[in-house]
Amino acid sequence: MQRTAYLALLLCAAPPLAHAQSLSQADREALIEKLENLKNNAKEKAMGRIGSAMTAFRAGMASDDAAIELYLKCVEKVDYEDQKRTTQEFREWKRGAEDHVKREGRALRYQLRWLALSLEAAEAKGNLKEVAPKVLTALDDMFSSPDQFAGNVELLRRPVTEGYFARAYGLGSLKVDDWSLIPLKIDETFNEVIFPPLRASGKVDQLRDMWTRYIRYEGVMHREFAELPKDQRGQPRGPGGRGEGRGGDGPREDGLPNPAEAAKFVAEVQPDLKWKMEEDLFKSGDQQHAAVNMLAHLEANLTHPKAREWADRFRTLVEAPKTETPKETADKTEP
Repeated sequence: MQRTAYLALLLCAAPPLAHAQSLSQADREALIEKLENLKNNAKEKAMGRIGSAMTAFRAGMASDDAAIELYLKCVEKVDYEDQKRTTQEFREWKRGAEDHVKREGRALRYQLRWLALSLEAAEAKGNLKEVAPKVLTALDDMFSSPDQFAGNVELLRRPVTEGYFARAYGLGSLKVDDWSLIPLKIDETFNEVIFPPLRASGKVDQLRDMWTRYIRYEGVMHREFAELPKDQRGQPRGPGGRGEGRGGDGPREDGLPNPAEAAKFVAEVQPDLKWKMEEDLFKSGDQQHAAVNMLAHLEANLTHPKAREWADRFRTLVEAPKTETPKETADKTEP
């Protein structure tokens, strides 16, 4: 307290100096104390903002209607209140966008859910053990009933920090290490959150189960959530052109069943994922089982574009490590 008073006197009451002067030890201590106070105040404000956001997000995740209600409040804040636009302008936009916002209600709800999970991941600071089960539950809820979105999955292809929920609550700059902010980036989610702890613990049975689930989700991605080519996508809607519940030119024809993508998945992508699963399991300790499966996989997929690459990798994996001769060992130890 005395240091803070001294600092105030130093900064505000002292007359301008006519010549340069070094900081005294008391000056240094007072400045450091002030810096720590500023950091603590900033942290408290940030935690208060996150706490307020989580309360609102939990309420919004209760139902599609609740997510839409929160979404509209966030749009009003970001695009109207913060931009000094009138309530009447917001009401006019809302009337025009009502049908489209309703169609995107389920996607908005999952966007909100993933944003809340991202906040939990940020709070965990790299220890995602408790977050991982919630991630799996969220993904299972998304992929077990793909028709629930009726083709409206575009919001789930973008970082949740770009959405109105995050922007309204000052979370647009949120960064989380080893975490995907995009709900449908499931390759990153499995490789960064789900697989690593199972590999490290040697839980090969669970690792195989998670790989099986991941491959099933990827199948849904290709069959039901396939992204259309750019020239076939709907145009951005409304002010700002963000295409998020903005109304204006009807539903996007994105995320609908795509037979061509489904066929490509079965012929090319799924076999490659199954190979990667067995290779991962081999490296994680399940060598005998995985080696037998890899050989059977090669035999069943000899015409696959990656068959030769798989064969080379298989040989590298199963060949016994080279044993050094006494001369080679001696050569390495010579100065």
